[in-house]
Amino acid sequence: MADEIVNEEQGSNSRRTLIYIIIGVIAAIIFVIGIVIATMFFTGVFDENEEMADQLNSIDAGEMSAEDDGTPRLRTVPDTSRLDTLYHQFAQPFTVNVSGSRKVMQLMATLQTHYDQVVIDNVVKHEMAVRAALLDHLGNVTEEQTEAPSFRTEIGEELAIVINSTLEQLEGFGGIERVLFTEFLMQ
Repeated sequence: MADEIVNEEQGSNSRRTLIYIIIGVIAAIIFVIGIVIATMFFTGVFDENEEMADQLNSIDAGEMSAEDDGTPRLRTVPDTSRLDTLYHQFAQPFTVNVSGSRKVMQLMATLQTHYDQVVIDNVVKHEMAVRAALLDHLGNVTEEQTEAPSFRTEIGEELAIVINSTLEQLEGFGGIERVLFTEFLMQ
């Protein structure tokens, strides 16, 4: 009889222990969830992004158009009377052999834009890719092309297209309006 009483007490103690463990685990889970929600609240996750909401409302109202295919839209040329002109000069000159000739062309290029600093930052970020594209294009210039009176203007426009094409591939937008030559030498 005494053995049965001891066995019943051990069974009820193990049940109580199991219940306490289950209650402790549930309390710990609730505590962790509370900490996560409090952290999200204090970091602003639940705050409504007013700028995003304004943009979405303007799209709904038809003031702006959303891109259906997800590709970036080319921006229009900004009003140059309102914005500052930004320049970026490459530190090293571009030196290439003139195609089909023994002449060498060396030039220092400066880029001009009326867009914001992001365009210049993109050029600096991808300077090696831009330099490679420019050198590739300049390497195809023939001696006959260099003798044309409007050569510098034409090659400047072509180089702006090359730079914008490279930046569009890498960043989704070019933004370079002109390529200016601060030094130009042919030997």
